[in-house]
Amino acid sequence: MNLHWIDWLIVLSLLGFICVCAWSTRLYMRSVADFLSANRCAGKYLLGVADGIAGLGAISIVARFEMHYKAGFTAAWWDMMLLPIGVIVAATGWVQYRFRQTRAMTMAQFFEMRYGRSFRVYAGVMGCISGVINFGIFPAVGGRFFQHYCGFPEYIVDIGFRFDLIYAAIMFFLLAISLGFTFLGGQIAVMVTDFFQGIFVNAVFAVMGIFLLFFLFDWSQIMDAAAMAPADASLINPLETGNTDNFNVNYFLIQAFAAVYVFMAWQGNQGYYGSARSPHDARMGRLIGQLRPITQTLPLVLLPMCAWAFLHHPDFAADAVGAHAALDAIDSEQIRSQLTVTIATAHFLPPVIVGLFAAVMLAAFISTHDTYLHAWGSIFIQDVVMPVRQNLLGDSSVLKPEAHIRLLKLSIFGVAVFIFFFSLLFSQQQDILMFFALTGTIYLGWAGAAIVGGLYWKHGTNAGAWGAAIIGVVLAIGGWYFTYFWDDARMMIAGIAPDLAASEKMPVNAQILWFWTMVATLVTYVGVSLISGVGKPVFNMDQLLHRGRYAVESDADRENPVGAESSARSRAFAIFGMGKEFTLGDRALFIFSYAYIFLVAGVFVAGTFYMLSSDVSNSSWATFWWGYSIVMLTLTIIITVWVAIGGMQNLREMFAILGTLERDDADDGTVVGHRSLTDIQHGVGEEGATGAN
Repeated sequence: MNLHWIDWLIVLSLLGFICVCAWSTRLYMRSVADFLSANRCAGKYLLGVADGIAGLGAISIVARFEMHYKAGFTAAWWDMMLLPIGVIVAATGWVQYRFRQTRAMTMAQFFEMRYGRSFRVYAGVMGCISGVINFGIFPAVGGRFFQHYCGFPEYIVDIGFRFDLIYAAIMFFLLAISLGFTFLGGQIAVMVTDFFQGIFVNAVFAVMGIFLLFFLFDWSQIMDAAAMAPADASLINPLETGNTDNFNVNYFLIQAFAAVYVFMAWQGNQGYYGSARSPHDARMGRLIGQLRPITQTLPLVLLPMCAWAFLHHPDFAADAVGAHAALDAIDSEQIRSQLTVTIATAHFLPPVIVGLFAAVMLAAFISTHDTYLHAWGSIFIQDVVMPVRQNLLGDSSVLKPEAHIRLLKLSIFGVAVFIFFFSLLFSQQQDILMFFALTGTIYLGWAGAAIVGGLYWKHGTNAGAWGAAIIGVVLAIGGWYFTYFWDDARMMIAGIAPDLAASEKMPVNAQILWFWTMVATLVTYVGVSLISGVGKPVFNMDQLLHRGRYAVESDADRENPVGAESSARSRAFAIFGMGKEFTLGDRALFIFSYAYIFLVAGVFVAGTFYMLSSDVSNSSWATFWWGYSIVMLTLTIIITVWVAIGGMQNLREMFAILGTLERDDADDGTVVGHRSLTDIQHGVGEEGATGAN
C-alpha cells in the first residue's frame, strides 16, 4: 500500500462529507425539471465552479498527465492561445446566452424546436452513441489510477475472459457512489456535490503548487531533466516540438477552432446548460468556468514535469527504482504511457500530500461520472424515448412526473452498466485525448453547424441540418474504421495511394480527422440551407429565443446582448458591454477576465514573434516558466477564495428558491409544433408561430 493511514483519513473524510451533501438534496427534488436542470435556479458562481470540476474529471487529469509528460511546458504555451478564446466566447454569451433564451433543457430539445422532432431523435441517438462510447473508458482510467496509485494488488480471474477482480471492484465501488448521488437528487445533487468538490480541488491544487515549487523539487533539477528530452520533442521550447507525439502545435490550433465552432455542443454536462436562473447567470457562469484553466493548469503541468525529473534525473535514480520496476511490469505500451505519471507521483509524494491528491482524484472521478451519467441517461429518455413515444401515442400523452423520473433513473442505470463492462473489456490503443477526438467526432463533427446555424442564422433549414448530420456521421465512422482496422484499410487503398498504405499505422491522427469533418459539415450546412431555402419563409427567431411578444417575464434581463439588434458601433463593442443586470462583483469579474486575457494574448503573440525571429536559449525558457508558475499559483489562490464565497451565497439562494418554488409538471422537455409544452400551456408566443423550413 502506498497510502499512510492519515492519507486514507483524508480520502474518507471527503467522501463522507459529499455523501452527506448529496443526501441533503433529496428533499428538493420534486419534479422532472428539478431532476434535469435544478429547475433553473443556479447562480453564476455555483454554475461556474460545479461545471468546472465536472469538466475536469479523473480521466481528464490522467489525459493531461499523458500529454504534459510528452509535451511538458510547451503544451502550456500553446494552451495560452486557447484561454483568451474561451474567455471571449464566454463573456460574449456566444451560444450559451441564446440557448438559455430558448428555455430548452437539452440541446436536442432545442433541435426539435428549431428543426423538428425527427432531427431531435437523430441527434439524441448520435449524441448518446458518441457520448456513451466516449464515456466508456472513464471508469477504466480512474480504476487503473487508484489501483496503481494506492498500491492495490492484481487478482486475475478467468470466467471465459480474463480480468483483474481488484480493478473491477474499484470501478464498481466508484461507479456505485456516482450513481447514488445522481439518483438522490438528480441535477440538484450533482451540482451541489460538484461544487464542494470543485472548491476542494482548487484549494488542494494551490497547496500542491506551493509544495512542488518550493519544497519537493529544485527548479534546476526539473529544468536539467527537461533538457534530456528527445530532439525536436522539447519539454520547454514550443518551437522544438516537431517530433512530439500527437501534441504539437497542430493539435492546439484545431482545439482553438473547435472552442468556438462546437462550443456547448458536447452534452456530457448538459444538465448545467439549462440550470441557470437567467440568461445573464448562464453567461457569467460560463465566464467563471473559463477561469478553470488558471486554477488547474499549474499542478497538471508540474506533476508530469516532476515525474519526468524523478524518472530521468540522476539525483533521483535510487528512489526511482521502484517506479521503474512497476512500469516495466505493465505489458501494454499504451497503458504504461497512461500510468507513468501516476506511478511516479505515488513514489515521490510524501504522506498527507499523497492523501490530498488521492482525494482530488476521488472528487474528480465522482464529479465527472455523476454529471455524465445524468447527462447521457437523461438525453436518451428526453431526446429519443419521449419524442418517439409522442409520435406513437400523440402529443397529448404526457407522462406523470413520477413515471418520467423513474424512466430517467432506469436509463442512467443502464449507462452505468454499459460503461462498467466497456471499461472491463475494451482494449485501449490510443492516447486518451485522441480517443476523445475519435469518438467525439460522431457527434461533434456536425453538431456545431446545426447549433450555431440554428441559433444565429434564420436562413438555416432542416435540409441543411440533416445534410451536415449525415455527412458528419459517415466521415466519423470512416475515421474509426481506418484507425482501428488500419491493416485491412491499407489493403483497400494500396492501389490508390501506395505511399499512404505503406505506413504501419493510420498516418492521420484523430484530431486531424475531426477538424476536416467539422469543415466538411459546415460547408454542407450552409450550401444545402441556401439551396433548400429558396422561396420559403425564414425561421421565426423571436419565437425561438422568447424575444419581443414571446418574452418570458422571469427571464427578462434588460440588457443588450451580443447578437441583438443594435447600432453598428454598439455591436462592435458589445463584448465589453455591462448592462444594468451586472452587479459590482460581475463588473469586477468581467474586467479581471479581460485584463487577464489581454495579458495572456500579449505574452503569447509577442513571445511567438520573438522566438520566431530570435534563438531563445533553454535557460531563458527556464526563467520564463518559473515566472509563469509563480503567476499562475498566485491567481489560483485568489480565484479559489473568490469563487468559494460567491458559490456559497448562490447555494443558499438556490435552496431558498427550491424550497418555495411552485413546480410546473408541464415543464418536462416536451415540444409540440416547435414550442415547449410549458410555453403552450402558459400561452407564451401564441401568435405568429412559424415552423422550420
